[in-house]
Amino acid sequence: MYYARLITYKLGTNQRRVAEKLTNELDKICRKMYGFRGSVYFFDDPTGEYRALNYWDTKEEAEQANQVLFPKLEEEILNYTTEKPTVKIVEVFEATEDDELLKSHVKLW
Repeated sequence: MYYARLITYKLGTNQRRVAEKLTNELDKICRKMYGFRGSVYFFDDPTGEYRALNYWDTKEEAEQANQVLFPKLEEEILNYTTEKPTVKIVEVFEATEDDELLKSHVKLW
């Protein structure tokens, strides 16, 4: 079992470069933090909505990371929008056994 931070924020349309800049900056910080497992980023440019999903070993590590990362995101996006970002910390459930998961993520032919 592990945990994830799910962050959603809106920048408005035509702000992809801003989203990429924020993502790169915050990703570099994440990768240096204890308990970090990986990230996935979702960009919906037509609506101007962006999401980040960071994986952490424990809920405590996800919460500690959030104390560092979320204020940085809030501060940065104030330059582009008045909408506040949201964050949820959730447990990640894997619906497969480990060997099945590996098979589903690796193309063997």
